[in-house]
Amino acid sequence: MPMFDHIEVSAGVVRNAEGRILICRRKGDLEGLWEFPGGKREKGETFQQCLERELMEELELPVTAGDTLGSVTRRDGDRTIWLVFVSAEVKGDVPLHLHVHGDAAWVLPSELDQYEFCPADAAFLRRNPLE
Repeated sequence: MPMFDHIEVSAGVVRNAEGRILICRRKGDLEGLWEFPGGKREKGETFQQCLERELMEELELPVTAGDTLGSVTRRDGDRTIWLVFVSAEVKGDVPLHLHVHGDAAWVLPSELDQYEFCPADAAFLRRNPLE
């Protein structure tokens, strides 16, 4: 019987004071595609705690995480990836520092369809249109 890795990821739908949403362009795996930033949840963390930690590590971006907006489960080879999308608001006006992404953009919800998203993020957007 094959063993599968189960990975849980918190992905942030981060809004700034103007109502724009943060999206990031990936490097490495799925390079060039856009995603909602976040990362793997550690043992004992809530998805909100995970998102706040990951955005500080990856972008030096302080946020306050809020409600869970939805989730997507994907199979990737021998891995199952469960992405939980969490709303968040930026604390103040701070510059982004891209430690793991190739690019980032603050976009209006109406502009999201102009970007090519990773499969799980695209699936989330199809089920949960953002306004």
